[in-house]
Amino acid sequence: MDEWKLLECIRDRVPKAGDDCAVIPFGDTNLLITTDMLHRASDFPPGTTPYTIGWRSVAASLSDIAAMGGRPLAVVLAASAPSWEGVFDGVLSGAQDACEEVGTRLVGGDLDSSSELFLTSTALGEAARPVLRSGARPGDLLCLSGPLGRTAAALRLFELGRLKEANRLFRFTPRVKEGLKLSSLATSMIDISDGLAHSVHLLARASEVGFLVDPSRLPLLPELEEFLPKGEALEKALYFGEDYELLYTMPPELFRPELGIAIGEAVEGGVWLVQEGKREKLPDRGWAHGG
Repeated sequence: MDEWKLLECIRDRVPKAGDDCAVIPFGDTNLLITTDMLHRASDFPPGTTPYTIGWRSVAASLSDIAAMGGRPLAVVLAASAPSWEGVFDGVLSGAQDACEEVGTRLVGGDLDSSSELFLTSTALGEAARPVLRSGARPGDLLCLSGPLGRTAAALRLFELGRLKEANRLFRFTPRVKEGLKLSSLATSMIDISDGLAHSVHLLARASEVGFLVDPSRLPLLPELEEFLPKGEALEKALYFGEDYELLYTMPPELFRPELGIAIGEAVEGGVWLVQEGKREKLPDRGWAHGG
């Protein structure tokens, strides 16, 4: 059973699951909590530095806080490895710097030993008005916070031995600042960890709407276009995943170019690519662990 089927089972038994963070009412606000587990074999190709490993591990969780329009409060990091020699200081420094980049702190965690490097990051945030996946309405614009193809390009750079550039791309900045700006404007939002196409489908199911997506409007990272012809670059942008940009909807009268890139609109039903006036179904494909 792959990751997506497992998540469907979880949603059946844990009704409050299904957004980027769990939302816990607390006083006159809401606490947001999320956790991510990354490990060496699946998530960090050869050449990934310990600093980048620490950074990316906590950034993945902070991206979930951003996707709810939240302000991060703190991060804890649990880690295990066969040996910490030559690794620990870099991992810790990367995790701390990623937190500082978005105005929060690493406040603790846990250590253990294991046959492989594992890191589990848990981020806590708050939002008076969390932005859920379920608020899109027909007529809303579908928008992106930035270009696609970051991780696909980084993995190609790792393969080519261009490690400095690869690590730079792997150390993405969680879109916390952008999420806070959108918190009072967006009707729905998600971070693109599992690919654009799958993320559009997740918004469609949660909001009970459809979407038209114009592929000609998709912004592609220059490093991705360096390696691939246009058609292959577009394929990676649609389905590869782990871009960690924000995908969101908002009424068209509220949209301003400084908020991002409009790539489509919400409609009554179906998820479609629209090119030259013709519609074709957008497959629900993307990144999934397991299989």
